[in-house]
Amino acid sequence: MKEEEKIINNIEDKSKDITVSDIDKVLSEQDKINTKEERLKKDKLFKLFDQVKLVMEMLKDFRAKKYTDIPWRTIGLLTAALLYFLNPFDIIPDFLPLLGYTEDAVAFLAIFKSLQTDLKNYCLWKGYDPDKYF
Repeated sequence: MKEEEKIINNIEDKSKDITVSDIDKVLSEQDKINTKEERLKKDKLFKLFDQVKLVMEMLKDFRAKKYTDIPWRTIGLLTAALLYFLNPFDIIPDFLPLLGYTEDAVAFLAIFKSLQTDLKNYCLWKGYDPDKYF
């Protein structure tokens, strides 16, 4: 099994047990997410950063009950992906320069691609141009 498949399977497994408190944990860790994003920006994954920001905004709107027209599975997968991103000791530890962060980026890209329809629907609901994110 390729590393990418292991990462996705790991996130999908964890997404089944996501709770509202997990979403709150992700939202409370926005500073850490922003710090990791800044380190990855050096790799020129700009759309990925826009997508992470979009997901954070969507989770906030979901928690505030402003945007609820989204499957729980999507919320669970996105929350699990962000929790994975926050974990410095995932499959490839983040303290390994470039490799650890690249593995996180691969996980995000795969999850975001699989949930693209739900994310685009959120963009449209917010009045955003989906081309900025996809």
